[in-house]
Amino acid sequence: MTNVEALKNLYVAEGGSYDDVAELTLSADVINALAGYKSIEDINVQPEKGSTEYLGVKASQMQTGLAVADGAITGTLKFIEGGIAPSGPLAGDGNFMFLKFVDPNSADKVEVGLVPSAGTGFVELDIDMNAVFKVAGEIEGVAQVLKVKTTVGSTVKVQTFDLSGLTLNES
Repeated sequence: MTNVEALKNLYVAEGGSYDDVAELTLSADVINALAGYKSIEDINVQPEKGSTEYLGVKASQMQTGLAVADGAITGTLKFIEGGIAPSGPLAGDGNFMFLKFVDPNSADKVEVGLVPSAGTGFVELDIDMNAVFKVAGEIEGVAQVLKVKTTVGSTVKVQTFDLSGLTLNES
């Protein structure tokens, strides 16, 4: 392994994307990329407290036994007839998940979203650092996951959470 390849591997081991350094051929260029790279800690994802409300609906009315560990979210999402909002992505019958995101990085931007999505894609978190998701379990045969995208400077880190351990109550 060349020094350049070793430095590229170090860049990736520190959390950078290989695509950022793939085209670099000089050790000095990779060292400069490492110098500009900011290590980003994981965002702490947790169930929102039961009494916390979103549009008048308490977290305890949306979910029970929710837990986040080892890149997976488990528990039960209750069925809410009519949804949480009169229109938009949280309207209509379904199962909803209310999460809190704790940022140890003072990130420039934290975006969250379900993939695949029913049309909302990623949304940027506001000062409350919480979000409600309408979870379908799967869309067109593809299992949904929660993605958290953290941006600090020019560095982006993506965390993925498995949702297959969720129980989606029906009516």
